[in-house]
Amino acid sequence: MRNVELRGKSRNPAWTREELILALELYKKLPKSRVSAKNAAVIQLSTTLNKLRSTVASDPVTYRNPNGVAMKLHNFGRFDPGRGGVALEHGNRLEKAVWDEFHNSHFRLSEEAEKIRSRVSN
Repeated sequence: MRNVELRGKSRNPAWTREELILALELYKKLPKSRVSAKNAAVIQLSTTLNKLRSTVASDPVTYRNPNGVAMKLHNFGRFDPGRGGVALEHGNRLEKAVWDEFHNSHFRLSEEAEKIRSRVSN
């Protein structure tokens, strides 16, 4: 994958399935009021996602930074009827696929997320 040039600015690559699994796991754990770029768990996820980053050239300042991670968590809100409030409406099809696969399977979600984190730490 390459960055996409958009009016002189590079755009980060689309989120991968693995990244979305980690994000969904955190989404399920955090109350909506705690989803913020300043939340320690969001910052930690940003760090983990940056460790997952492949050799894709991307802007190190914007690539999966805490603001982007918090926005991605809010994206899941559009699929969650129990969350209430306003959710971000934009996202990609893979978000829906990951939501459909895992939103009712918390154990499987945690298992998959742990496998990913384990690979990152090795």
